Amino acid sequence: MTKPLSLGLILSALSSLLAALPPLLVATHARADADDAINLTAGVNVQHHSNLFLLPSGVDPQAVLGTSTKSDLISTASVGLKLNKPYSLQRFELEATVVDNRYRTFSYLDFTALNYAAAWRWKLTPSLYGNLTATRTESLNSFSDYRRYDNQNLRVDENQRFDGIYEIDGNWRIVGGLARITRTNSEVFVQEGDNRINAVNAGIRYDFRSGSSLSYMAKTGRGEYMNRPQPIPVLLLDNRFDERENALHLLWKITGKANIDARAAYLERISADFSARDYSGNVGNLKLNWEISANTFLAAGWARELSSYQSISSSYTSTDRFTLAPYWRISEKTGLRLRYDHAQLEYRGAIAPTPQNGRVDTLRTGMVALEWQALRSVAVTTSLQSDRRTSNLPGNDYSTTITNISAQVSF
Repeated sequence: MTKPLSLGLILSALSSLLAALPPLLVATHARADADDAINLTAGVNVQHHSNLFLLPSGVDPQAVLGTSTKSDLISTASVGLKLNKPYSLQRFELEATVVDNRYRTFSYLDFTALNYAAAWRWKLTPSLYGNLTATRTESLNSFSDYRRYDNQNLRVDENQRFDGIYEIDGNWRIVGGLARITRTNSEVFVQEGDNRINAVNAGIRYDFRSGSSLSYMAKTGRGEYMNRPQPIPVLLLDNRFDERENALHLLWKITGKANIDARAAYLERISADFSARDYSGNVGNLKLNWEISANTFLAAGWARELSSYQSISSSYTSTDRFTLAPYWRISEKTGLRLRYDHAQLEYRGAIAPTPQNGRVDTLRTGMVALEWQALRSVAVTTSLQSDRRTSNLPGNDYSTTITNISAQVSF
């Protein structure tokens, strides 16, 4: 009997196809038309972090880091390729970057990352079209909760998605797709362990003549912890789980210069063996994008998220986040960007009484950035950012200041 194809095999095959496209696109560039674009980029970035390991105030860095300083200067160099090529009804996109990170004081954190985002915007007929995408990002795990200061823990996030839209008539669309989401850490991070989720979603969407749309989407997924072949009963750590979500999504074009993006959903996560780790609740977001004038813009939003965070004192976090981000185009070559984030995290689902139960953190981030388009192909940005976390439990507070200057050349 022939075995049925699994979702993982389907997505792997599609991702392999997508990965093979860039060489073919470059090879056919001699036949490119006027809409084709291939660009190379190079960039440098220098960042000073006043509290790299996010140590609580009052902690002696000599005792935990072996040095009297807790700050560092981080130098980053990058080279990248951007490609955007139409071919008949299809469009192929690629943005790949190699990023080299060097730490002046804590050099054991040095790493080189390969990040990419590739897409095939496919179309079989004017009424049947969609996307095949693959992304990869590699970064150093934040020390906000990962407290191993003596080693490097790199996180890699990989996403592969295939989605399609079928236009039933002038307004109604059937939408659906497949997705694989993978997260791995170079070192053990139990609270956010290595995992993979294979998901299927399907729904329906109504497009208004004004450009607004309203859709309903149902999603179901099966997850696994890759480095945990068997459950760990003593800690109630499972190796498999299921996720289900039902969502309504409204994109409302208020005017030609303002729109609201709203999403309301109900999320459930069910552990295969330990129901104490289950969680569910309402999630969603509300975003406003407003072009106030020709030179001023405003983005504002609120979001509620539920995320797995497995320890003795919690099974998941509930986050409410508010964002305000105005932008002022000072001139044709300069712009001023501001951003403020306020988030409250509640750690829920404790499986035993501990001093860390009931933890609630508040995070505040403020950032100001000045952007300068020095030449058509040269962009320079300098920024100042302040991060602060307060908590109802001792040992979780921190504050840090990040100054940054970067330059990027495109050719």
